[in-house]
Amino acid sequence: MILPNVVTKDERIRFSGGIDQLSSAISMSPGAALTAHNYVPGVEDGYERIGGIERYSGKPSPSDATYLYCTVALTGSVSVGNTITGVTSGATGLVIVAASGILVITKVTGTFSSASESFQVAAVTVGAFTSLPSLRGYPAGVDNATALNLAADEYRSDIAAPTGSGPIRGLGILRGVVYCFLNNAGGTAGVIYKATASGWSAITLYNTISFTGGNLAIADGATVTQLVSGATGVVKRQVLHSGAYAGGTAVGRFILTSVTGTFDSTNALQTGGVTRATASSLLTAITIAPGGRYEIVEHNFTGSTDTVALYGVDGVNKAFEFDGDVYIPIITGMTTDTPLHIVAHKKMLMLSFRASLQNSAIGFPFQWSVVSGANEIAMGQNITGMLTQPGDVLAIATRNTTYQLQGSSTADFVLAYISNEVGAIPYSMQNMASAYWLDDRGVMHISRTFDYGNFNSATVSRKIQSLIDSMRAVLTASSVSKTKNQIIFYGSDGTGIVMSAAQGFRGIEHEFTSFKYPINVNCAVSGEDVNGKDVVFLGADNGMVYQVDKGSSFDGADIEAFIRLPFNHSKSPSVIKQYRKVILEMVATGYSEIRIHPDFSYGSGDISQHLIESSTIQGLGGVYDVSFYEACYYDSQVIASPEMQISGSGTNMGLVFYTKSQIDLGHTLQGATIHYTPRRLKR
Repeated sequence: MILPNVVTKDERIRFSGGIDQLSSAISMSPGAALTAHNYVPGVEDGYERIGGIERYSGKPSPSDATYLYCTVALTGSVSVGNTITGVTSGATGLVIVAASGILVITKVTGTFSSASESFQVAAVTVGAFTSLPSLRGYPAGVDNATALNLAADEYRSDIAAPTGSGPIRGLGILRGVVYCFLNNAGGTAGVIYKATASGWSAITLYNTISFTGGNLAIADGATVTQLVSGATGVVKRQVLHSGAYAGGTAVGRFILTSVTGTFDSTNALQTGGVTRATASSLLTAITIAPGGRYEIVEHNFTGSTDTVALYGVDGVNKAFEFDGDVYIPIITGMTTDTPLHIVAHKKMLMLSFRASLQNSAIGFPFQWSVVSGANEIAMGQNITGMLTQPGDVLAIATRNTTYQLQGSSTADFVLAYISNEVGAIPYSMQNMASAYWLDDRGVMHISRTFDYGNFNSATVSRKIQSLIDSMRAVLTASSVSKTKNQIIFYGSDGTGIVMSAAQGFRGIEHEFTSFKYPINVNCAVSGEDVNGKDVVFLGADNGMVYQVDKGSSFDGADIEAFIRLPFNHSKSPSVIKQYRKVILEMVATGYSEIRIHPDFSYGSGDISQHLIESSTIQGLGGVYDVSFYEACYYDSQVIASPEMQISGSGTNMGLVFYTKSQIDLGHTLQGATIHYTPRRLKR
């Protein structure tokens, strides 16, 4: 008998394309996703398990925690939570694992002196080391990952929310330092906190007094003394509203600290015994009214690198300048001086007051008179956001219309439509090479046309319209990750959408996936830390600030993620195939475990369910003398290729990948190779 010549074939699938809810099942790219939850588009291709989030206050990050692995001989009792102290060295460590012959410690101070040093608990000697404690010394990947997570938990418990009430209402990054805005504990005023190495530190608000007839720009730190009253104060800032010092016509304010006595509203103000201005108001304490939703930008209006500051609005208070120390309300002269949206454009501060767009004088964010170059443009609809575009064009969005403002000053401003049908949802506008924002139709991409200075709009999210329909009702914030070419849209219910944009063969290609955090996001900020690294922070409705893409967990909770690929027919939709093997291509930062489940013939109930298989990855492989110490496993593959044997038949096969972990530092699914044997046409 002659057996038929049956050839087993293989097909490689490149994971890319993101969620596709639009294409038909038979024509969908095999590397796209029917669903992708807590997976995000990879930087080049593939699907990356979403990064962790962890609470933030400026204290040491939980994910930066490490541990010492100690082999010991015990003569007494040691429990998790005890602190051991070296008898000779005085070094200490907090016990996070206590097993037979092994202690694992974190929050180590000092250096244990020897491989046989005795140690104590509560001044009682309880054992000695049998070898010198080793940094991250667990030989197995899962044990190492578990110990790192336990160490992170200890540091996590040290990080507290800023003292206040209600949600975080705004975030800003200035010179790499994070600031947050919220209501005080009684909900009677707004407060600003700075992230420091010892946690959140409240910012002191100073005092203000108006003046006229100013004839000198007074340096910060000088002492101002008022004639008659004898009151004194140290200058933190001198703010010029109008006029000029040279002619003695300057009008403005002093921001003062270290005040003694009581200033009146009429008498001369002196420095060094010389009159420099005349008071035109009483001295009052600067305060922030509670409530609002902050929108904050970082900008520098001068030629000095020392004068970069945050400028913000919240819809409840006046706009403000904040340089990390001094908070100064900006007086525009509006009857209801509570702008809602802000942008710094062509050295002008631009503020929105409902349907009114107003700009400051060029280079002077505190000057708002027409004489100095300030101006107002009536938009006809409430403004929902503003964004500077290439060519120094300002995009201005209302809820249903988008405009472009061209020109360098009020002398040559020209307002024109980008679209009279497309608007923007508040807090969704972001720049990533070009502009993107969320509208009722979806994510809009605003790109330059061949006509200089003009822009076109196009919807790039049609494949995920049902997700868009859900997101537009709950959107509260957005951020951009420059290193990953991603824009993230956040919802008030913890849900979100990630969009990546990369140059492809057919222009810019956009991919979308979804996620859900266990926190409800109220605001977000993206920028650079003190080392120039791209960072994103979130303000939640629980009053806590979180850093994005940090750690292996959702602030100590498991990250559950799954992705379902399309049912792939291998270009022969009517041929029944015997599926034999899946070889997965993936990279992992550390220990990772993933479950794989195949479905056949669109998940037909006539075909028995396949068993779920689990694959474990030790971690990222390295190259000797090239890779960084503690950043890889030298006995692991650079690209992991776990294999799964399959026993099932159908006209097509879809794969589901699932993971749930709080110790997985992240992995990327890059692609898969499918082995199958064609059998016959389906009858």
